Amino acid sequence: MSSERQEKRARQARRDLDRMTEQSEKLIGAGRSDPPDGTEDRIEIWGRRVGRSLGYILATGLLIYLLATYVFV
Repeated sequence: MSSERQEKRARQARRDLDRMTEQSEKLIGAGRSDPPDGTEDRIEIWGRRVGRSLGYILATGLLIYLLATYVFV
């Protein structure tokens, strides 16, 4: 009896996980459109690289500014 209940709960958990995965893909992947042939646009790749680099530079600058202003007074 206990093993039947465990199997039933395991099947229900798998169904819930599958449903959650499908729904999260719809929400998270909604803004991204991959080309059907699997190739990526070079401009998009470089844009991502430049954006990430600028983000790291700005975050580092902000961290240095905050440390210099509030910690090393």
